[in-house]
Amino acid sequence: MLGANAACAVVMTLSLWREVGVGLVAWCAVLLVLSLHRVLLLNRAMREPDHPFNRRSPRRSVVDAVLAALLLNGALAWILAHATGLALATVVCLLTGVFWGGSIVFAAVFPAAVAFVGVTLALSVGGILAGGHSLWHLCLAAMFASGCVLALRNARQQAGLFAAGVRQRLDLERQGDLIGLLLRDFEEQTSDWLWETDARSRLRDPSARFAQVLARPAHAIAGRALDDLLADPATPGNAVALAELGRHVAARRPFRDLVVPLRAGIEPRWWTLSGRPTVDGSGAFAGYRGVAGDITETRLAQARVEHLAHHDALTDLPNRASFCAALARALLRPERAGAAVVSLDLDGFKPVNDRYGHPVGDALLVAVAERLRAAVGPDALVARFGGDEFVVLVERPSGLGAVEALCRQVVARLAEPFLVLGEGVTVGVSVGVAFAPTDGDTEDALLKSADAALYRAKAEGRGTVRFFEPEMDRKLQERERLVQDLRGALGRDEFVLHFQPYVSAEGGAVTGCEALIRWRHPVRGLVSPADFVPLAEEQGLIGPIGAWVIERACAEAARWEAGQRVSVNVSPLQFRDRSLPGTILEALTRSGLAPWRLEVEVTETVLIDDADAALDILRQIRAMGVRVALDDFGTGYSSLSYLRRFPFNKIKIDRSFVQDLTSRDDNRVIVRAIRDIAKGLGMTITAEGVETTEQAEQLRLTGCEELQGYLFSRPLAADQLGLGEAGPGRAA
Repeated sequence: MLGANAACAVVMTLSLWREVGVGLVAWCAVLLVLSLHRVLLLNRAMREPDHPFNRRSPRRSVVDAVLAALLLNGALAWILAHATGLALATVVCLLTGVFWGGSIVFAAVFPAAVAFVGVTLALSVGGILAGGHSLWHLCLAAMFASGCVLALRNARQQAGLFAAGVRQRLDLERQGDLIGLLLRDFEEQTSDWLWETDARSRLRDPSARFAQVLARPAHAIAGRALDDLLADPATPGNAVALAELGRHVAARRPFRDLVVPLRAGIEPRWWTLSGRPTVDGSGAFAGYRGVAGDITETRLAQARVEHLAHHDALTDLPNRASFCAALARALLRPERAGAAVVSLDLDGFKPVNDRYGHPVGDALLVAVAERLRAAVGPDALVARFGGDEFVVLVERPSGLGAVEALCRQVVARLAEPFLVLGEGVTVGVSVGVAFAPTDGDTEDALLKSADAALYRAKAEGRGTVRFFEPEMDRKLQERERLVQDLRGALGRDEFVLHFQPYVSAEGGAVTGCEALIRWRHPVRGLVSPADFVPLAEEQGLIGPIGAWVIERACAEAARWEAGQRVSVNVSPLQFRDRSLPGTILEALTRSGLAPWRLEVEVTETVLIDDADAALDILRQIRAMGVRVALDDFGTGYSSLSYLRRFPFNKIKIDRSFVQDLTSRDDNRVIVRAIRDIAKGLGMTITAEGVETTEQAEQLRLTGCEELQGYLFSRPLAADQLGLGEAGPGRAA
């Protein structure tokens, strides 16, 4: 616009300088110098960054507008007052262009546009009216006035557009600052970072986070090719990932979650890349912009989950699924006849776990796993199936003798004492072995055969090794059928109670009865407790069965009119359930039986497993008024210490001391010693297993108060006792 004004001034000077004189030339020269100076200032300002507006800017623009209007139009107004003809027309055209151009130039600051147009209008109208007051002069002045009004209207519209543009630019700048702040915060608060490349895939303006994860300074990675920075040929999968990245870049297509494995320092890392191509102002490809993240922790967690899916969490040995998969692969090989499955079960682990607690038990299992791996060597696969059950797969052994030698070595190594968490413990192991394909040609069949051999080994004693035999499978199947029948026996009401009386050693009167459970199997008939109680304990069924015995015994004893006692045997496993006192109290409440008429018999095993917990439960039972008897006294190794810790009501002398009472002096000495201890502690004595009158007489002379055995009565059904309305009975 300044250039156009200068050009018009030069044209007008060349056209009118003869009519106007040298003053017009001077005015033109000053205008040209000021315009050139102004252009230079504007060029320099355009090369500098934008500066924020201040309060002086609008006022300065108004002053500049007034000065510009006076400089441009002062001389023109003077010429307008004296010119005629073509000169007058030239000046009018020039003035018209000046106020329209000025209104556009100063439209960004509307007050400045008003000032410029107002001064121009005043000078122009003044010059016209100074030249005359004819109708033509008045019409020309009116035309200038209306043109100025239109120019100002246009200036106001331009000012509004300019203000809106400025506001939009400021909003965009604020949004850009906010986005930049959020991106910086994003990089600081997360494990992800931003990256950008040019058209040649060279990293541009690397972020501090990117430099940090690469462990290099930012200036060292700027300008480097992205795939060159990520290259790590020694890491598996790195070359494949970078090749995939190269295909995306070559095709200039976006990609997402491209996983690149590499090493950062000495640790393996996994990064994920996502990016989109960018274009410049002309639409040409300008590079890529995207985000990267470190997913190492996620990958390690996934690997851990996958590992745990095939390994035992405690010992890190392969689990059942992993072992069965290895066994299946071994069975597919031609040399599968040499594969052997060795099933192992620790002897004495439960007492250790119960006595010292689960932390010691877990540490013991870890120690057993380490010792077992060392014993079998690297050629055998050791797995843990759960609890204290371990399995070994031996592929292509030298023969049965080699497998037996391996099993003996395992038994010997595991029999050595363990020191775990400061506690010295000793366990043993029972071993069962099965061979493929003679003992089974599938995983399930082989494991079943090895379990059958293990079952025989455990039944025959601690530290025993047994190989599978067909007879074992038959017995194991029979046992499994018995277990299945036992699970439903309580619901089918197949259990019954028999009672064996106690008699007074002096008068022979029945003083009470011991309740003994029997299983009336629909096919096998009456099953002895010795056959099914161990199974019930092993399968976790002893709790509900024991509660049934207590409730049924109390209900039956409540019908005995003479007030005889009833005693029930309580399994050691029932003492692991803290609800035993509540079970007894509920049975007494339902039956109405006086507490002193119920006697609970426990063995030393109850106290050996966890003496403190067992004695606490016994004290709760004793507090109800229920009597407590110590059964099988003398067969353990710490009976005397238990007698000192808990005041039992009665001691039962084991039948092993009664059987040879008349023929062995040492048995008589032991019985007399038991009598002296009991009397000294205020306890009564019952001798069980009495079968002859000589035994009964000897026990009576020794001081036993009660006798029990086949000499007086075998266990009888409740309706055969004769303790109901008939009153107290006497021994048969």
